[in-house]
Amino acid sequence: MDALRGFQTVTVPAQIPTDIPAVDLQQRFDPKDYSGSGIEGGRANGIVVSGSEVYAEALVEERPALLSAPPPEYPPLLKQAGIQGRVILRAVIDTTGRVEPASVKIMKSPNPAFDQPTRDWVVKALFRPARLHGRGVRVFINLPVDYSLTPASGSP
Repeated sequence: MDALRGFQTVTVPAQIPTDIPAVDLQQRFDPKDYSGSGIEGGRANGIVVSGSEVYAEALVEERPALLSAPPPEYPPLLKQAGIQGRVILRAVIDTTGRVEPASVKIMKSPNPAFDQPTRDWVVKALFRPARLHGRGVRVFINLPVDYSLTPASGSP
């Protein structure tokens, strides 16, 4: 049997075994490897094995930052009706600073008509990639996108 290392996903067996496996008391483990949180294959010191993991924003040293994006397209019917609001989306930003289109998920939206323009906007956006230990990493973000009607400057 392989030694356990780092955080691992546990799968529940379909049938519960009734025999107890032998315990090797000579087997060593490094308690520094177990922090109680992390990602599969990761280590408590933050060193990652494969490089394809997706990190939570709170776990990276440099968070991603929006560098450029066209303004999101305000749906004309919602604009005419005066409907405003904030869409919250969740997505993965890759190591080049682009959103992975398949990862985009609308978490909260004041109106379904805002959803597609928000998706279209975020895949065109360019972010500064998140960094961990000096290298770019993939990261989950929760991003608010506000749709608001502001009067033109100079109007009463």
